[in-house]
Amino acid sequence: MRLRPRRRRPTVRVTQHGDPLDDDLLFILGWGNRPDHRSVEWLIGHLEHVGYHVHAVELPTNGWEFDSQYVDPVRAYALDRDIDLVLSHSTGGLVGAHLDLAVRHVFLSPWWGMATDGLDTLLFPLIQRVPTTRRLVPNGITRASLGELKLAAEVADAPDRVSPAFLRTISAAQETLPPFNPRNTVFYSPTDRVVSVRAIGERTPASNLVPYDGGHEFFASEARERTLSLVLDALDDGPEAVRPEASHGERAESPRSAD
Repeated sequence: MRLRPRRRRPTVRVTQHGDPLDDDLLFILGWGNRPDHRSVEWLIGHLEHVGYHVHAVELPTNGWEFDSQYVDPVRAYALDRDIDLVLSHSTGGLVGAHLDLAVRHVFLSPWWGMATDGLDTLLFPLIQRVPTTRRLVPNGITRASLGELKLAAEVADAPDRVSPAFLRTISAAQETLPPFNPRNTVFYSPTDRVVSVRAIGERTPASNLVPYDGGHEFFASEARERTLSLVLDALDDGPEAVRPEASHGERAESPRSAD
């Protein structure tokens, strides 16, 4: 009798960076990102420099149970260490929105909706119903869509395909997002082609939105120094610190009509 191999359950991985005596910051990375990627390392290094002890969460790339494989372990980690400040990017932003913790959060290009158009809009509901965890669907992510400073080797580190089961669990999580917390700040690129800009705008009050120039990963974009300054302000003092009256200049219109 030949036994079928058991599926290996995806798990999160957390690494710590900086002085443990500094203020704790939970940083939930995006899909396929790793702390040793040059652009991610650049951001973590700056967070350390300004006095954060960074807990970097690397997420599974092919989960099929959103709560048990993504949200629950991240929530448990944060509660065990009494972390009350969270930074997240992309898929990490979807996980972070579901944590249900009394924390302040800064989101970077959160994956709150699928960036589909044309024929993909019609095919996506059919694809995600296929009952398999096999990676069958091209992820559609290009180096250019992430940022000018993204290394080709870092793009290659991520799987080039995703499974229908993964897309299904992500889609369900996007449809069940909890109410927006007005203490939170959301950064987005109006030209993002990896996540839905419209979904970000529909969920976020205009006063809590901060646009930036660059690709999906601001930390891999050429204008990242300017954006970093605003991100650090938002981490320090919340959305009030990056509103127009805080002397940061004019802000772009809400992306609700974009996409």
